[in-house]
Amino acid sequence: MKPHVKILALCVCLALPATFLPAQNGFVELNLRSQSQASALLSSSAPPTFLNALLTIERAAGDDQIAGIVLNISNLTAGHGTMWELRTALEEFRATGKSVIAFIGDAGINHYYLASVADKIIIHERGMLTLLGYSWGRGFMKNGLEMLGIGMRELRFFEHKSAYETYTRDSLSDADIAQYGAWLDDVMAVTRDAITSSRGLSTEEFYAIINNEFMFSANGSLARGLVDGIGGRQAIVGAARELLGGRSPEFFVFGDQESSVTSAARSYGPPRAPRGFWNRPPVIAVINANGATDMDTGISARALAKNIEELSRRDRVSAIIIRITSPGGGLEASELIADAIQSARRRMPVIVTMGSVAGSGGYWASVTASHIMATPATMTGSIGVISGWIYDNGLSESLGLTFDVIKLGNSSDMYSGFLLGRDLTELEVERFRLVILELYDYFVARVARERGLTINEVHAVAQGRIHSGGAALEAGLIDSIGGLSHAIRVARELAGIPEGQEVIFEQYPRPTFFDNLVDRLMRFRIFAWLAILFHNASANPALVAIEAFLPAHVAQDIRFRLARNGSAMPIMPFDAWAELGAAETLR
Repeated sequence: MKPHVKILALCVCLALPATFLPAQNGFVELNLRSQSQASALLSSSAPPTFLNALLTIERAAGDDQIAGIVLNISNLTAGHGTMWELRTALEEFRATGKSVIAFIGDAGINHYYLASVADKIIIHERGMLTLLGYSWGRGFMKNGLEMLGIGMRELRFFEHKSAYETYTRDSLSDADIAQYGAWLDDVMAVTRDAITSSRGLSTEEFYAIINNEFMFSANGSLARGLVDGIGGRQAIVGAARELLGGRSPEFFVFGDQESSVTSAARSYGPPRAPRGFWNRPPVIAVINANGATDMDTGISARALAKNIEELSRRDRVSAIIIRITSPGGGLEASELIADAIQSARRRMPVIVTMGSVAGSGGYWASVTASHIMATPATMTGSIGVISGWIYDNGLSESLGLTFDVIKLGNSSDMYSGFLLGRDLTELEVERFRLVILELYDYFVARVARERGLTINEVHAVAQGRIHSGGAALEAGLIDSIGGLSHAIRVARELAGIPEGQEVIFEQYPRPTFFDNLVDRLMRFRIFAWLAILFHNASANPALVAIEAFLPAHVAQDIRFRLARNGSAMPIMPFDAWAELGAAETLR
């Protein structure tokens, strides 16, 4: 072909609409594997953020070069809510006519729930699929604390507010059996409906698998029709070729390239932030707010409130999205965040998207937002206030320690003692009761005012009761079921940003080098133990010894409550700390 003919042909191809260009064969591997401790410590790059994962899926959906996604969740650690958000985003991706291949290793029911969105599921040849269903339980420390000579008094005046039961009971209460049972029912319903519709199973078959079969090798998974192939890269290539009608796939990767199952040589990520000064697109700020509602630790309410205030005054920022994952904690911190959100929303929309848990003080902090959303599996609500009193119930005596005190004021010796204070008198318990009831009434009134409900309507779903996202929506406590992708759409709508207009996403807080270093060091248990000892260098030596051998979320809970011994708090049970503290790859 003559040169001028080649040039003419090229110009014609470039002038054709995208719909007339030949279909492309690219597959983006979403590598959501957790890095090993060693590689995480030595890696120069941070794990992929949840926002970037969602934006990458969205970019791939509109990219003509991309025919599908390889979802690598062979070592993903995340809660059901995160899985639901990813699954929802991939459902929307498939709705564009593109394909998804899921790769799993040792997978539980949440992994399989996410993987079931795919056209093809590939399991590692040594992988195992375990579909046990869902359970919820709690360990109880009452007897152990009594053996140590440590007493715990529960200052509880609401039926479902069970935040101290771990330390005051030895079995589940009827209230917790009811409320957590309802939450489990909702989570199971979401999982059942997704898996049965995606894999062509009947409800009877689903429950037969859960109740009678539940554990499968790779070969067993294939024989049962739960997966479509066994192997690694070659199995994925074969599945991609089948979906491409025989053409060979080309792989790109989002996430860690070294552990890529497709051996992709080129990276792929979210769209680059558009540049320019005069026509700079609007900014949507995305703030991650994780941890107990405390002023300077956990959610760091003081810094968070300042950040919200500063962003709301920036001309370029059109909306703020706050991702709250919190089991509650301090009253002052919860109120400070709620006030900061209320102030900011006078200038721009502020949308709250709830993570795996956002209840009690976590809900209090969210209640003033322009729009609140949660996933179906989010633990939220828990509108209530509670307190507990940890005291010396023979610990000092068993160690041969005695303590004497001179006091002015009948209750001035409440906190006196070598290790812990004394038990409360009935008069002191009554004073606690009056304070807790007053604070509860304020909490209920604020929710009623912000949510457009009556006091009685809020009280009927309050008293410390937790709700799934679906139950919270029905009760009027949130505005919609959704995750971060949905929050972005709502932010655009409320801010008046057209759907097709480019947007710059800015993520906060922006970690410093020291923050990243500490985060990596804390992946090693020995460093976590050293941190506990350093943190408690001047604290109760008995509790330091106990903490070193407790699960991290239990130790965290004990430290938090002991530091606020006797304080009235909108806080959830320590089980919520486990939800919060789950090592999730994506944040």
